[in-house]
Amino acid sequence: MKFSIKYILASLAIITAATAISQSTKPVTLEMWVAGTCSGCEKRIESALDVKGIIFAEYTLKEHTLEVVFKPHKISEKQIHQLVNDAGHDTKKGLASDEAYGKVDDCCKYRTHDCSKDH
Repeated sequence: MKFSIKYILASLAIITAATAISQSTKPVTLEMWVAGTCSGCEKRIESALDVKGIIFAEYTLKEHTLEVVFKPHKISEKQIHQLVNDAGHDTKKGLASDEAYGKVDDCCKYRTHDCSKDH
């Protein structure tokens, strides 16, 4: 059986595309710093990430770390930071707007004082 160069190149292109698609659909784990002070912050941060494309989100208050497992073909790291910022919490890659920060409970105002003593 004789194969033409066009057939071989087309086959290689299809295999390469299929491999790229399967790799981009694999879940990715992201760990990021997020400002927060209490269990209320924890719930708010995790609830903000209850969206399509995020498989798992857990905030650890003691370390101020958020672990997120997500599908990169559905949501980007930048969008995850924005969701957290929109919920009123700062990250190392973005700050919550004054409006979003203003909506968090007074006991959660991490920018103005050390609220950890209040909880």
